[in-house]
Amino acid sequence: MKTNKFITLAAALMLLPAVTLRAQTAPLKTSGTAVKKAAGKSAAKRAVKPAVKPGGVSVSTAAPKAVPPAAAVLKSTAPASPFDEAVEKLGSKDSVLRRQGADLLGASRDQKAGPYLVKALSDETGAVRSSAVDGLCQLVYKQATGNISELLLKDKDVLVRQQAASSLSYMLDASAGPALIKALKDSSNSVRYAAANTLGSMKYAPAEDALMGLLSEPLMRRVAISALGQLQSVNASSAIFHYLSDADKYTRLEAVRALGAIGDKSSAKEIEKHLGKTEEPSVRVEAALALAKMGSPAGLVTSYEFVKSPDISLKNQALEVVGAVGDARSLQFIEELYNAEKDPVNRSMLDFTRQRLAARQKMQQKKP
Repeated sequence: MKTNKFITLAAALMLLPAVTLRAQTAPLKTSGTAVKKAAGKSAAKRAVKPAVKPGGVSVSTAAPKAVPPAAAVLKSTAPASPFDEAVEKLGSKDSVLRRQGADLLGASRDQKAGPYLVKALSDETGAVRSSAVDGLCQLVYKQATGNISELLLKDKDVLVRQQAASSLSYMLDASAGPALIKALKDSSNSVRYAAANTLGSMKYAPAEDALMGLLSEPLMRRVAISALGQLQSVNASSAIFHYLSDADKYTRLEAVRALGAIGDKSSAKEIEKHLGKTEEPSVRVEAALALAKMGSPAGLVTSYEFVKSPDISLKNQALEVVGAVGDARSLQFIEELYNAEKDPVNRSMLDFTRQRLAARQKMQQKKP
């Protein structure tokens, strides 16, 4: 019995150190974890504390801000459209940029540009107003015809008035006609010239008398003749006939062209006198073309000469004559040139004339 008690006591004494050690080490683990957590917090605090460079300049080491979504980045960095950039330039304090903006809006061919350009018509700088006028007319923004007509008559800048007179030819708005007629009396010849030219291109018949009044002015005569020709003014044909013998070749050229457009056959014999080789080439071909428009083949032989010309303009007019009044011999002549031609442009022009002549020959053969 005593022996058993002794054994039990001995076992207890042996286990006591282990229990004591376990009891001592358990808190140490908890303490170690706490220390690690504390150390982590301390390190985090140290991390966000600004570092100091030599010289006392602090540098933030804080964590970077969150990156915004890709869509937001694209939206903020996406460039403005060319239209928006032009509108922005038009609102600039720099007149050069405003003019660029007006030019770009006109070139955009976007009707939305109209209101912006109308506003620019009252710009303090004449160059900007000029560009706005030109842009509106390129857009054929007819809502602005009245505004532009007013500038044509009242703007103090001659270049703006000239631009208005010239650009209204793109608008082709008859409501500008009265202002253009008044502009024929402008103090500047450049404005008057532009107005006459636009009245002709518009074929504005009410301007006939005012244009005939300009025939007596050497500086305005050519443009007046041209405009009257475009109006096909029969009333002006006798006055224009007088200038077929003018000393200035360009005036003769315009007179021949105008009478051909009017179709005044009474002037045919006089026009035939300009087919000879003593006349300027441009007038000779124009005379052949004018006669062809009257249905006369009198200029056909002259046109054969210029079909071979290296001058593309003369060549084209000569082929126009051949295609309009040519005969079977003309078709053979063009066929031979076509077969020998190597240049694709010339060959194409000859081919077009060849087809016109062939079609014309068929029509004549069908006639009883």
